[in-house]
Amino acid sequence: MSAGTTAKRNSGREIQALLVDDHPVTRFGIRSLLSTTEDLRVVGEAGDAEEAVRLTVRLKPDLVVLDLRLGKGDGMEVCREMKALPVPPRVLVHTALSGPDDLAAVAVAGADGYFHKGEEYLEFPGVVRRVCGGERVWFVDKEAEPRLDPRASRGPALTPKEREVFALMLKRYSNAEVARTLYMSLPTVKTHVKHILGKTGLKSRKELFLPPGARSTAPGAAARGQVARGVRTARTN
Repeated sequence: MSAGTTAKRNSGREIQALLVDDHPVTRFGIRSLLSTTEDLRVVGEAGDAEEAVRLTVRLKPDLVVLDLRLGKGDGMEVCREMKALPVPPRVLVHTALSGPDDLAAVAVAGADGYFHKGEEYLEFPGVVRRVCGGERVWFVDKEAEPRLDPRASRGPALTPKEREVFALMLKRYSNAEVARTLYMSLPTVKTHVKHILGKTGLKSRKELFLPPGARSTAPGAAARGQVARGVRTARTN
């Protein structure tokens, strides 16, 4: 589903959301927050991967608020399954994981947004609306350190410097802005970007912000699946 179709689908009516988190208290908090708005409504809750997919198929929500750490199942796999549905929902990842490798895996899994649990929740309803309006929105904890678990990684891992560059790429920084922020030369940034794209299987940085169905099906596409499955982080939420 294109961003334009999504925006049209949600225009003029309330946004229906499904909450997926294995902590009932977290689900209660988000439900309470969204209940204070007139245009956002929670239509269901799930505490594990199987229930999340089942309710998505049955309820057809506009948006799924998805934690990556589920007691039963993997949030990354859930995201891919949801995005493979005939009418996929928008997916807003809501998690305490925040390293650039987490962001890389979420991006290639097809998520439409990323909201770190350490961010200011007054922003949350607005992020939901923007994601359902067709944007890809990334609210990432700026103070968080990358937490890659190399024992669980089967795909090509990003180097520490590549993680820094990738985090800024996901915030739509240009190469020049990355260079100024990280005190690198422009050629060095371009080299890092080239390596990052190669490791994530993307042909260009623009593919980070395209719906999964609009991405290239070239040989690199297989690598995206490998990275999405292979990049795992120390789970701390």
